[in-house]
Amino acid sequence: MYYSRSENSLGEKELLKEHLKKTAALARQFAESFGEGDSGELLGLFHDAGKASKKFQDVLKGCEHGINHEACGAFFLWQNKQKLLARVAYAHHKGIDPDIEDRLSDSYKTENSKDKSGRRFAVSGAEEYKTAFDFLKNEVGIPNFRIELIKENNSFYKNLPRMLHTRMLLSCLADADYSASATHEDEEYIEKSSDDKLNPKLIFENLEKYRAEIIKNSNSDPELNNIRDSVYRDCVAAAEKESGVFTLTAPTGTGKTLALLGFAAKHAAKYKKERIIFVLPFLSIIDQNAKIYREICGNVLESHSMSNYDEQTKLFAERWTSPVIVTTSVKFFETLFKRMPADIRFLHSIANSVIVFDEAQSLPAELMGTSIETLNSLCEMFRCTVVLSTATQPALDLRKDINYAPKEIISEPQLLYDKTRRVNVEWDISEPADFETIAEEMSREQSVCCVVNRKDHSHKLFSLLKECADDCFYISTDMCKAHRAKVIEEIICRQKNGLSCRLVATSCIEAGVDLDFDVMYRALAPLDSIIQCAGRCNRNGKTNGKMTVFIPNEEKLYPSPFYGNAARCVLIISARHKIDINNPDHIREYYAELFKDCSEDKTELVKAVDNFDFEEVEKQYKLIGKTGVNVLVPFEGERELFDELYKESTQRGITKSWIKRAAPLTVTSYNAGKLSELCERPAALITSRGKIETQDWFILSDDKFYTKDEGLAFDNDSSLGFII
Repeated sequence: MYYSRSENSLGEKELLKEHLKKTAALARQFAESFGEGDSGELLGLFHDAGKASKKFQDVLKGCEHGINHEACGAFFLWQNKQKLLARVAYAHHKGIDPDIEDRLSDSYKTENSKDKSGRRFAVSGAEEYKTAFDFLKNEVGIPNFRIELIKENNSFYKNLPRMLHTRMLLSCLADADYSASATHEDEEYIEKSSDDKLNPKLIFENLEKYRAEIIKNSNSDPELNNIRDSVYRDCVAAAEKESGVFTLTAPTGTGKTLALLGFAAKHAAKYKKERIIFVLPFLSIIDQNAKIYREICGNVLESHSMSNYDEQTKLFAERWTSPVIVTTSVKFFETLFKRMPADIRFLHSIANSVIVFDEAQSLPAELMGTSIETLNSLCEMFRCTVVLSTATQPALDLRKDINYAPKEIISEPQLLYDKTRRVNVEWDISEPADFETIAEEMSREQSVCCVVNRKDHSHKLFSLLKECADDCFYISTDMCKAHRAKVIEEIICRQKNGLSCRLVATSCIEAGVDLDFDVMYRALAPLDSIIQCAGRCNRNGKTNGKMTVFIPNEEKLYPSPFYGNAARCVLIISARHKIDINNPDHIREYYAELFKDCSEDKTELVKAVDNFDFEEVEKQYKLIGKTGVNVLVPFEGERELFDELYKESTQRGITKSWIKRAAPLTVTSYNAGKLSELCERPAALITSRGKIETQDWFILSDDKFYTKDEGLAFDNDSSLGFII
């Protein structure tokens, strides 16, 4: 008699055949979402076949260790010419390893042979394999399936669809295996970890009521409200079209947040999609959007690095079973390129979904090809619908490595841009400008904001502005989330009461921050950033907004080489003609210039895909190249929370729960050297494996290094420092 695992808390053992059957049933259910139920069932039946062995049963008795039980089932699948399924079965513990043929052969031919990690195979030699196969055949039952895998789409990166296919099936198996195992301890685990089903018709009804209330109480320009209504109606009408890749090209401030939800709800209802997923580029805008979606949809899961879950929500987050999910670009895209089963457990839940990308232009150009081609595969292979929404739609058809033929939702984008001209842009870029001059000009305005590219620039300009004006404010990622929120709240309150307000900020305010100024200044930047910045000016169409683009008279202008190159593309275009930020043809011209030197993804990533190297692909596909460290800061507005977290961290250490609670008071910094001098370290990082030393957390207990005006007072490095 073979068992699958050790005794549970009640002293009960689980028979191996029962675990295989439960896993097979769940894997079939998960894989049915993209038409591969038979494949899922076979994976579930074969994945733990190696446990039908003396060596593994000795592991359960505690007299054996270092045993590879995954090779046995993989070998059976390989012998039956199911190489893709064999790779998946072999990957369900140690991750995807495409080069397994020799190892499987060794395990069959040689007794007591070992895998590349030095683990002995649970089943080795022909006789032991026969015993395991007889167990599967006689005790479990092997269905006589004729496996027909879904057709993989064509891609410039030829291995990309096959790699995604492998990860998707591994996700089905991993979730089924983990979930079936959890039921050994808690029979109700599946029910507890499965959230409500999507009800798109109810969401749409609630959305219509929500919009009606907004229109009723709106103080925006009537013409702008008509434009927003037009965008919404175009989205609802486009939802009737067949699944695939869509684009929504519309200026900032035209109501895209609600319009996208309208599309998603209507499309999900018509085509029976299982969930709606919103993918946003920055954590700084997630709270605001999630709040709106929660008011309309009710049940919304936020899934990102700073999510603070209760026990119930944590179960939904592990499996992404919620009907509406709001996540970040980093969480979404990097999961698509990972290789370990625990990391991609929820990936199959993406299948048969409506996936909406807000600010789609924010993807790095060096990852654009693999990213968009993977989205194509999600649509063509896994029944997804994708919407790429932005005011500055990248001209992806100009990239030679992208098959790109989306359906545009807005019938006449140029007409829409013409109607929404509310900001006059002055391109003052013939000569560099001193920050002293910019500060003096800002001091003469009542409602003004300047966005610069580097933190050291922002600190310098803010200091100069305070010398010549009152009512000055500052926002950057040197400030914790709670601090930024308080400043934004104060600015909005002052604006509502007609009081003067002058703001200096980094580009962290460009997307999703509901601020509105009469006058904007923007240091020369990539065109999409300039256009996003213009979206913080005259948002409601009541005045004649003005934005000045200038070049700072400083030695270092940009936070990264790519950022600087994109800004120089703006200079190249401006030398040909004056740039009109409301002209899609000018935006396309900018991307044509940008893509001249970036016609496909970075060499290391392309090579890894060509080599079918899952481990290297995961290493190379990173949306954030520079990794910072976390600092718990003593923001005076949340002093009680800081004191509680500080005491806990120094006395006992920090846990995952502590990290989530610390999110409002956390700053990401890139000045680890300075932090080591001025900050304390947590006692330890407490994990399920015990206490370990943490390298990426600091505690700033000295108030003088965190100011109420600018946040971290010693960290003026050049990074934008987005927490994503």
